Amino acid sequence: MNNERFHPIIEEPPLAHALHHWDQDRGLLTYEYNGVNVIEVQVPAGTDLGFRHGSDGSMQSIQYIQQLYLASETPCTARITLRGHAGALNLRPHRARGEQAVLGTQPGVLSWGVNGFYDTEWDLLLDWHGLPWRWTAQAMEEQPDGWVAAVFEAELTMQALYLNLRPRYYGSYLGYRFHRPWLRRPNQKAVAGWCSWEAYRRDIDIGKVRAVADFLSKHLSPYGLEYLQVDDGYQAMPLPVKAEMTMAQGWMCCDSEKFPGGHESIVSAAAEKGLAPAIWVNANITNPDFPTAHPDAVIWHDGEPLTGEWIDFLYNCTPETLAAHVEPLFAALREKGYRYIKIDAIRHLLFDGLHECVRLGLMTNEDASARFRAFMEAGRRGMGEDMYYLASWGEMHEVVGVADACRISMDANPTWAGVRMQLFESARWFHAHRVLFLNDPDHVCVRTKPEWARSVLSLISLSGELYMLSDTAEAYTAEKLDILRRTLPPLTTSTGETGPLNLEYPAYTWTKLHGFAVQSHETPVEMEDVSAQEAANIAGWAPDRDNLHPFSSLWSFAMVHHGMNWRVMLRVATTPLASGRLPLERLALDPDKTYLAYDFWAQEFLGEVSGTVDCPPLALGCCQAVAFHQRPDHPAVIASDRHVSMDAVSILSHLWDGKALRLRLTGPVGETFRYHIWTPGGMSLALGEQRGCTAALEQGALTTAVVTFENKEADLCLTLA
Repeated sequence: MNNERFHPIIEEPPLAHALHHWDQDRGLLTYEYNGVNVIEVQVPAGTDLGFRHGSDGSMQSIQYIQQLYLASETPCTARITLRGHAGALNLRPHRARGEQAVLGTQPGVLSWGVNGFYDTEWDLLLDWHGLPWRWTAQAMEEQPDGWVAAVFEAELTMQALYLNLRPRYYGSYLGYRFHRPWLRRPNQKAVAGWCSWEAYRRDIDIGKVRAVADFLSKHLSPYGLEYLQVDDGYQAMPLPVKAEMTMAQGWMCCDSEKFPGGHESIVSAAAEKGLAPAIWVNANITNPDFPTAHPDAVIWHDGEPLTGEWIDFLYNCTPETLAAHVEPLFAALREKGYRYIKIDAIRHLLFDGLHECVRLGLMTNEDASARFRAFMEAGRRGMGEDMYYLASWGEMHEVVGVADACRISMDANPTWAGVRMQLFESARWFHAHRVLFLNDPDHVCVRTKPEWARSVLSLISLSGELYMLSDTAEAYTAEKLDILRRTLPPLTTSTGETGPLNLEYPAYTWTKLHGFAVQSHETPVEMEDVSAQEAANIAGWAPDRDNLHPFSSLWSFAMVHHGMNWRVMLRVATTPLASGRLPLERLALDPDKTYLAYDFWAQEFLGEVSGTVDCPPLALGCCQAVAFHQRPDHPAVIASDRHVSMDAVSILSHLWDGKALRLRLTGPVGETFRYHIWTPGGMSLALGEQRGCTAALEQGALTTAVVTFENKEADLCLTLA
């Protein structure tokens, strides 16, 4: 690192401007933030560079944003290096707009035209505008000191290139005041599992749990499904079942008829089948005698215990209450063997409980926020740092830095209103994904229409959101299992764009007005068809309603795996989509390059494309997933039928040595997958050495290797014929 002058690095990055240093003899301009040259501008030695100095006030209404200008009276090439911690993201500094795809990315990937650099550990965003520019590589450079650098070039003139430096971007600029990633970041792992709620509602028992565990372990665990989560219905009611009990003791009491073996039976039912046990709890107190038995644990008003519109008695969230009733609960669940806890009804604790106290004058806004934050922190203390923590539904600021994932919508189900909500809210909240928390669009019910299930699971898989299912085993027909297996496991994609939540669109797509969310506490919701007019009503008005690709219908995900880089476009008909020509630049693809395009669900090679790609019409709820590989000059796999990513899952290594293509693959034993290989003109491939698999070749526009796995991992060599 080039740091001739710097302050010491402090753990909590300062809300302060960067300091500049200009060395005209070397043509080097640096801006130092928190002891590190986060921006370096290299121009030819002796250049009379025009630039903005350090601190000179606040930009707009947001304090501490710093705008830097670069200009040169003599045109020259500037090489600009941006430096950050490993894990930095290349983010577009605004949300998708005007037919742009919602962008997903991976740490270290550099995407064409994406003009933002975000340090995930310091919450620092750098973005640049004003002149054409180009990356010098496809990925950030790893540096010996553990940092990474992103390098781009621009031709400087007297028309300025300007850069914005935004410290505490999410924490201050976007207002997520508890976002302190230098202290804690959400668990970045991919999560896939099954939840009992929309499968059985409260009609759940240990026999059903065991049967589901057996089914999942046989049919979906080999593809990446990990968790079995029991939801509402296992607990003895009311809560606590005896008023003198603490809430921690109450939640440990299972319904003796449905779960005679208690929590131990739930944990063992999952663990014996190789699944990680997970459990649901909530923030509600229902026993009418609890306030009398524990007067110091609840909130009182005018001599009566206070209740909320959507919640019964309210924890007062004092340290003493949390130490007696909440922290021990989460610790006990951990001790039982659970690896994942879903905490529900927390928005009702805050919005319908603590905020009601503010309206009644019983506490201040600051006090309500602090108490709710303390409630969430008590849960984390009890469970420890290594358990997975889902806040449901809970994208409130106070959960940031505590929960690993947040449900971003209301209860989902197999109706179109439920499915569209999952698709749309995933797009609206994508700026938060894997930065503030992982997005949870709620469990998916595949007993819906196959095309609807295919769309929502394709999006969840590619975006890396929480992938949780909720149906009975009977719903998993051969057709539905095929969709599940081709979308498991979900990836570890991060948001590729940032900016405020867009409020020009209706949230939750009429779910409250339709009343679909909780039709019955006992009966799971069944699939309902929808007319074109009903679908339009659910969608509501939006500024881009008549666009070729309205917001939420177009996505582009950066893939980096086994030494290759490609993108996957996902078109999702959240409203019916017309045919048209889509400029590649809207997918963060270079319009001057030639790409090989492959349609996953159609299993069709679309040929070479450049500039634009033709898009077919899509009926309501349908999707199209297309991989784009920059055309290589040697044989290369460009798609497979194993996974919708085509293929960031089953290819462990991919090497062309000039004479042979060597693949190391992974897959469930006994399964057969097809790998589609591009061969430049004049080249053809033949089968070479095979270990752990049997293979055959099919010739067409592409060479297809049909691979059957004899072992979980296999090696395949394809030689020049």
